[in-house]
Amino acid sequence: MPDILVVDDTPEILAANVSHLTEQGFAVTAAATGAEAIDRLREKQFDCIVLDILLPDMDGYAVCKAARELTHAPIIFLSCLDEVDDRIKGLSAGDDYMTKPYSLEELTARVHTRLRSGARRAPSRDAGLYIDYEAGIIQTCGKSVFLPQKVFELFLLLYENPRRVFSKEELLELIWRNNADMGTVAVHIMKLRRKIAFAEREIGHVETGYGEGYYWQPPESERGAV
Repeated sequence: MPDILVVDDTPEILAANVSHLTEQGFAVTAAATGAEAIDRLREKQFDCIVLDILLPDMDGYAVCKAARELTHAPIIFLSCLDEVDDRIKGLSAGDDYMTKPYSLEELTARVHTRLRSGARRAPSRDAGLYIDYEAGIIQTCGKSVFLPQKVFELFLLLYENPRRVFSKEELLELIWRNNADMGTVAVHIMKLRRKIAFAEREIGHVETGYGEGYYWQPPESERGAV
């Protein structure tokens, strides 16, 4: 039974969303503010988040940013803002964007779609490294490590393309869709290096291609391989 977090400050909308999704077989947790939503995310892992943008204490984008450090669950934004720029901003930050009013049947369909997308990659084992794509966890050397979403995406991109140098510009486009700056890339590279430092001899590490970008250097035992 998938766990869904539904966040909305309008009692009638929140109650309708919770009631309908529950009837459709989901386990639903409700939150009426951004702070409450973040508290719920710290308490447990959810499979999908339905998030209103206009909340009383903080906007949905701030909640989304905090959520990305805690979970890899897909985020569906709900909003009465229907301009093209609003939709683009929402889709850039989250995984889907629905404008109010909407049908509860469509909301259910969007949740199902996001759940299928999130589960498209099964956990895998590769040379002593276990990767849980859905949870954003890597396990090696007897230790499990959770990587925040963007750090995890950065890890996968580099790890799955060993020795290929990615420029900072490429990383900005591929990971952040150009919604960040060069400093963000450097900070996340630093976070990734710290997270996996304990396992460098087993799985490899991130190298700097000076003046070019970053690449994944396989462990010493694999460096002779083409």
